[in-house]
Amino acid sequence: MAVTIWIDKNGVIYHGGGIVLDGMRHFNPSPEQFRAAGYTEYIPPTPEPAPKRYSKLKIIRALGDGWAAKKAQLESAGLYDLFMAAQFMAEDDPAFAAFCETLTEEERAKLEECEYDE
Repeated sequence: MAVTIWIDKNGVIYHGGGIVLDGMRHFNPSPEQFRAAGYTEYIPPTPEPAPKRYSKLKIIRALGDGWAAKKAQLESAGLYDLFMAAQFMAEDDPAFAAFCETLTEEERAKLEECEYDE
């Protein structure tokens, strides 16, 4: 849900207490009353959702015996050091995307349980 912020001509954000319009104070002003009193409407942009992050330890544990094969694939692609150096893996990281391409559907399904909790 978008939140509207009203800003007066001096750049001050409206925080309540009403506005004065035509000599009368309006305590619950409508958008039309704000505009008539010289306020500008500002709707902050909705932030993009953060990419999912994954715990490397959880990934290794979830893959179990399959980790050795994935490790070898990362090493042959020259990505193992990047994988291990990262604090966590994010879905928008190129090294993690390359890693995900090597996963089977069953392994990919296990990633949900590997999401990084702060």
